[in-house]
Amino acid sequence: MSRRAPSKPGLAAERTLLSWERSSFGFLVGGALVMLRQHGPLGPARTALAVLAVSLALLVLALGVRRSRRFRIVGDGLVTSAPHLEVVAIGAATVAFATAVVVVLLS
Repeated sequence: MSRRAPSKPGLAAERTLLSWERSSFGFLVGGALVMLRQHGPLGPARTALAVLAVSLALLVLALGVRRSRRFRIVGDGLVTSAPHLEVVAIGAATVAFATAVVVVLLS
């Protein structure tokens, strides 16, 4: 009788999820720093940036959960698809958020 491979992919999926969670936390910190700026009253632009940061953090977290669930065991190895779309989407979101923060804080 041969042994079946475990249904859980192991540490690779956990490390993947943790890295996406760290990225999500980065967006939350960015939104909090925008809200804590000490130059005048809290305006609608800074509030919108904070809401955008929370939205991006939730998006990154959802993508991380999706990525960690895509791991599967084939034979003796662990297989998953390349994260090209997710990485490009989060990279573009990071650049857009950073640009928006600079524009709002300088105006």
